[in-house]
Formats: sequence, structure tokens, C-alpha cells
Amino acid sequence: MSQRRKIRVGIFAGGASPERPISLASGHQIAESLPQDRYEVVLFDPLALMANNRRLGAEQRAQARAIADRSGRLEALSERDRRELPAKLRAEIEAATSALRPATAAIVPATEDAPIDVAFIGLHGPYGEDGTLQGMLELIGIPYVGSGVLASALAMDKVMAKTVLAAAGLDVPRGAVVTRTGYGRDPVAAARAAQEIGYPVVVKPVGQGSSFGVTMVARPDQLGAALAEALRYDQRALVEERLAGTELTVGVIGRDDDLQALPVIEVVTKHDFFDYQAKYDPAITEEICPARVSDDVARRAQELALAAHRVIGCRAISRTDMILAGDRMPVLEVNTIPGLTANSLVPKAARVAGIAFGELLERLIGWALADAADAEGHGSR
Repeated sequence: MSQRRKIRVGIFAGGASPERPISLASGHQIAESLPQDRYEVVLFDPLALMANNRRLGAEQRAQARAIADRSGRLEALSERDRRELPAKLRAEIEAATSALRPATAAIVPATEDAPIDVAFIGLHGPYGEDGTLQGMLELIGIPYVGSGVLASALAMDKVMAKTVLAAAGLDVPRGAVVTRTGYGRDPVAAARAAQEIGYPVVVKPVGQGSSFGVTMVARPDQLGAALAEALRYDQRALVEERLAGTELTVGVIGRDDDLQALPVIEVVTKHDFFDYQAKYDPAITEEICPARVSDDVARRAQELALAAHRVIGCRAISRTDMILAGDRMPVLEVNTIPGLTANSLVPKAARVAGIAFGELLERLIGWALADAADAEGHGSR
């Protein structure tokens, strides 16, 4: 009897966003957690595809060329990552870096490269979570885990996500958009918008994750510096009301209409907010699951997460962040590629629901292959 062929999984990790190190850690843990008797796993870096992308700096384009021709040395962690990330996470990032292959080998396999059966996108931020990579995979016909082009683009754009969620009747924070050109021409307009929202406010880039460029602003004299920081990462910044309350997050997994809201997680950090370091250092942030809220509040949070997942059009997995502020529970953000290390929020909640990390990964791969099989011969999905 012939042995069943292993499913060849291409894990896309790294990329060009500021969240590159966290993506590498996600990619490494996904690879380590898939059963070797059923899966053949290869880590691919899509940065190799971006050597001519003028939106990247010269140094990053040079790194892309080095990855593409496999001549690059192992990249060093930034000073910030060496300082703020736990040792275990740093070790996983370094392990992933040493195993990376250029994504060109997945897109146009060379003689020695077998095609992949499915792509597992472990990227976070621009050029991975925003629909761009999903669009390329759709074009060349590689099935992939997670949300499609539209949902990925919508969720990554905080302004569009809020617009769509609000149109569907979900509560979202009040806010205003400040563009780089508009702020340069009329900074008073931005100050006026923040005053109308009412201090304190949160200032953040429209299309970034991991709290890059986010600043809490208590007074008008802090607004200028906060906008300058946010506009370093994006051409648009979002100024939002800052709500005091209990931070909650809810993962949703499932295929089509068969969706499961995972147990609610309460996020309690020692920092002023859930910033980059707080997200990845367990000594700074406590992630309590199930959350210390009433059953009614938990059900309400799960219903909101399911609604947000459906409204944005997410597929297979999402995580919705919200805050319990008095009678309100506004949706702060919808993540289409939530962190996927074993200690990330969605895998933690899945464990509480009785779903081990490896089983979660296998479900996601199975759903992607099932979607591809259903779509075969029926046009684009």
C-alpha cells in the first residue's frame, strides 16, 4: 500500500513591514507545530519579491535582492527588538531567519523546488495582512489560509474598517483622519478635530499593526509630536477618542457559516497601553482567559466578534479587539491574521476551548484546501 503524500505547506513569514520580527516568530512556531508525518513545511520570505518596490528604502531593497539570490547573511535584530522582546521570542526569530527561502521559489518553482499545496500566511502589517499578498496568490492559483483580498484590505485600513462596521450598526470610537499633506498645510485643523473629539485621544497610523506609531495624547501640546510619529508610518493618521475601561479580545474560527467564537480574553498591561513591548512580554502584560466579566458581557463580546468577522467578510480566523467602557463596548480593531505563536491571544483562547495549537493550525489548512476544492472549476472565490 502506497504511503500518502505529505501536504506541502509554504509558510510565508518575514516580509517588509515593521512587524517582520514577529512574523518570523509566528512562522517558526507554525512550522514547528505541524505534525511532520503529515506536512512538509518550507518557510518563504516574500521580501525577496520586493527588490524593485520603490516604496521600500534602499537598505530594505538591498536585503530583498540578497534574499532573492540567497547571498545574504543572517539579519541582526534591531536594537529595539533586542531590548524589548523576550529571549525565547528572539531565539525563534533567529531560528526562522536561518531557515528562510526566497518566496520566488514558491511562485515560480525551480527544478529542485516542488510546488506548494497551500500557503500559510504568517505575515503581519503591510504587504502581507493588507490583501496584497492574498491578491498575488489568487492570481497564480495557490490556496492560502485566512481572509481574502477584500476583507484583508478592509481590516488593515482602520478608517475603512470603522466605516463598514459603523454602517452595520456596530459601535466604534469617534475619530478623525489627518493626512500628511493636510497636516502640513493646516495643522490647526488637526488640533481643532482633536479638541472636538475631546482629550485624551489616541493617535495611530491608519495601516499598521503591533502598535507601531501609536501615542496616547492627554493634552493639546502633545498632539503635534504624536501626529508626526504616526505619519512616519503612513500617509494618514487616525485621531480617536481614548476610552477607559476593560480591554477585551475575542477570536473567531470556522468555515463559511459554521463559526465559533472562542473564550473572551481580558488584557491587563502594566504599561500605559498595549504597546509593542507589552504585546510580546508576558512579564508586562497579563492575558486572562476566560476574562473576568459576567456571562452576559462575555456573550455580548463574542456576538460582537462574530458580527465583526461577518461584516468585514473574514475567512477561517479573525480576532476582534474591543473595550468595555461603561455601557459601551466599541470595536477597536479587527485582525485578519492574528498572532500565531503558541502564546499568542487566539491560540491561548483556543486552548481554553479545548483546541491544541497544532490542531488549530491543521483546521486552518484544511479549510483553505476545502475552499480551493470547492472553487475549482467555478471561477474566483
